[in-house]
Amino acid sequence: MALNALQTSSSLEKYIGEIRSVWGDGKDPHLPSKVKSLMEKLLATTSPDEPWMAQIINEAKPSRELYRDPDYGFIQMGHVHKQGHGNTPHDHGPCWVVYGSYSGLTEITLYGCTDDGQEPGRATLEKKELHRLSPGVAHPYLPGQIHSTHAVEGPAVVFRFLSYDLEKVERYRYSLEKGTVSRV
Repeated sequence: MALNALQTSSSLEKYIGEIRSVWGDGKDPHLPSKVKSLMEKLLATTSPDEPWMAQIINEAKPSRELYRDPDYGFIQMGHVHKQGHGNTPHDHGPCWVVYGSYSGLTEITLYGCTDDGQEPGRATLEKKELHRLSPGVAHPYLPGQIHSTHAVEGPAVVFRFLSYDLEKVERYRYSLEKGTVSRV
């Protein structure tokens, strides 16, 4: 559930306004980097006492929608992950995302497929990169990039910017143990 617009502090409103001002047609290849910079500014300048941030921290919900843009379709999510929380490798299909850390330490592992993709339902992955998101750090993940998250130190307050509603696109989840891939 999105936070009530009247409850949001000026830092969240300013951040959303800045994203809207650089959005254009949404096809600028530099847009993920621009959102990353804007998110890092938000992470660095937002006090834990601001009402909207205090609500996120105090309620400690694993996932909540903070904003959904009615014109451009992007979504800003907020997450509070307990230490040890993680997910299996997945992609976001044709969408890109930006993850940012407000508190805690979150590791995001990037994977590459090592098979030719010719066998339906099968995929073998290998770890390619590890990003450590400490407080104030954000990182973009581009369309099709396979990744997993893990809260190494928590609770981790993590922001996840979605370029579009993931429930409306084809995307996949991968099992490292079984070597399988399935549609989400």
